[in-house]
Amino acid sequence: MPYKTLSVSKKGSTLTVKLNRPAKFNSVNEEMLDELFHLFKDVQGDNSVKIIIFAGTGKIFSYGADIEALDHLAENSMIVRAAQRNGHDFMRILENLEQVTFAAINGPAIVAGLALAMACDFRIMSDNAYLSIPEAAVGLFFTWGCTPRLTALVGPSMAKELIMTCQAVDAEKALRIGLVNRIAPYDQVMNTVNEMAVQIGSKAPLAIRMAKKIVNASAAVGFGDLFLCEPELVERLYLSKDPIEGVQAFVDKREPRFTGE
Repeated sequence: MPYKTLSVSKKGSTLTVKLNRPAKFNSVNEEMLDELFHLFKDVQGDNSVKIIIFAGTGKIFSYGADIEALDHLAENSMIVRAAQRNGHDFMRILENLEQVTFAAINGPAIVAGLALAMACDFRIMSDNAYLSIPEAAVGLFFTWGCTPRLTALVGPSMAKELIMTCQAVDAEKALRIGLVNRIAPYDQVMNTVNEMAVQIGSKAPLAIRMAKKIVNASAAVGFGDLFLCEPELVERLYLSKDPIEGVQAFVDKREPRFTGE
């Protein structure tokens, strides 16, 4: 299908998918999510694709959710729950694709951008990029099932630090805490990804596929109950005024006035 928000190309057994909304800093909106779901469905049955690389158009991976698309969430708490369930489905499907997946983090990856990267098997990060989870600054927490995934990658204390302080993480720290696998100069990120992809692609494909499934199954212990609860927790957040106030304050470029009620 022709994509409006993605740029998709194939070379050999490698599919490269670029988030392609440069005017919006490659932010994720409903149209992009729908197109990603469609792409996932297509590749699930395509044995000619062994490797999938996700990157961002230009010098940005993704600035996260399109802030202008969040206004409608305040209209109805049921919309909030539905959006969360959609986000959970997105993460699960991407995480469980049988292809080996890479995030080529060529620039800033914020919230939904970081979520996409975390659902990939491997993350290669530009040395001048950064990662960020500013959710608490607008009255939210790291959703889409990302908090337990982050905790599995970096440990409970570091996960709390990243979520609660909202501080950006540079490439060196991201590598040190285990949030990314490798770092590379900006103009070498795709080369580094391709080198690793060739290494993996030269191995027995069935063994690689089984290894991915076993590791994913081992890492997912205890996630189920949390995933069921998270949409309810986010719905409760939106029954308060804090997320709405936080997003509006961000748009207005002012300090938010949270009440915690």
